[in-house]
Amino acid sequence: MKQRKKTIILLILSLCAALALFYRRSLPLQQLLPGLDLSQCASITLQGDYYKESPRESVAYNRTFTPENKEFEQILALLKQAEFRRSLWGLIPNKGVRTHPIRTGDIRWEIHCVFPDSSLRVHNFFGDFTLSFQETSSLPVAPVSSQWVDAVTAIITK
Repeated sequence: MKQRKKTIILLILSLCAALALFYRRSLPLQQLLPGLDLSQCASITLQGDYYKESPRESVAYNRTFTPENKEFEQILALLKQAEFRRSLWGLIPNKGVRTHPIRTGDIRWEIHCVFPDSSLRVHNFFGDFTLSFQETSSLPVAPVSSQWVDAVTAIITK
């Protein structure tokens, strides 16, 4: 009897681990957010705060790009190649406030893409990423590539 209970518990734990791995697989942005068509993007706003010299003073960045700007195509290309993993924390409802002890070199930024009938937000809160599409609740994610994060950060800090 004890052996049977152990087998059942082990089977349930294995199933939970398999489901967690499936949920956390890396997906391109357009698969992660069904209905997203990046080719319909009308404008992209990139904004952020970079704590370059001191944790008390930030360098603010806030620019809006349209298809006429070279940065528009650059950011759009970055979004098209982006892959994310969903966070298991997204399964737990969270209505709290996030805090972060700011240090020199920290950065937070947000990409806001406007579409004819919706919007997309990719928010980097000091390394914690969330996605919001069509004004739905935020989905905690982790970017698969740190090079992708560095490329967006380079636009802000140049």
